[in-house]
Amino acid sequence: MPDSVVSAPTSGSPLPRDCEQRVLGIAFFDLSRLAEWSSPEEDERVAAFLQRFYTLAAARVGLAGGQIVKFMGDAGLVMFPEDAAEQVVFALADLAQSARAAGLDSGFDVYLNVNVHVGPALVGSFGPAGQQRLDVIGKTVNIAARLGRRGITLSQQAYRCLSPEGRERFQKITQPTTYRLRS
Repeated sequence: MPDSVVSAPTSGSPLPRDCEQRVLGIAFFDLSRLAEWSSPEEDERVAAFLQRFYTLAAARVGLAGGQIVKFMGDAGLVMFPEDAAEQVVFALADLAQSARAAGLDSGFDVYLNVNVHVGPALVGSFGPAGQQRLDVIGKTVNIAARLGRRGITLSQQAYRCLSPEGRERFQKITQPTTYRLRS
């Protein structure tokens, strides 16, 4: 099933011609602890590990129906159709285990953290003329980026995309009540 198109930019818009708003799943993933296990003398070893990690990530995500939008050092941004959420979420869980094993094999004690949210986002080829690249932009992307710090974290919207069996694999976490001093 194709991605749900929410709306298209109006003509005369400064947005790219191929830009459209879709309901998508967005995932950010990043390796924790890589920086503390590497040093300038080991740049080639880090680069070789990251190349292996990028290959693992692209394969796992692609087979599940998602697409890597970009890699950013030890992190990445993924988009996927809403109806592929469960497959992509569990592919990212599998990637977390594979990344940990690959890291240890390369001498890095790393963990993969993943944040997933589902909602409307703008997708298109952004950038200056001749240097455009596929990107995904919007509040949904920002929410996904800020969801969690450790492990695999889903927003309520992403959680609702899972089957009952898929939901059983997650534990609901509620934030503790805190109080702020009044001004």
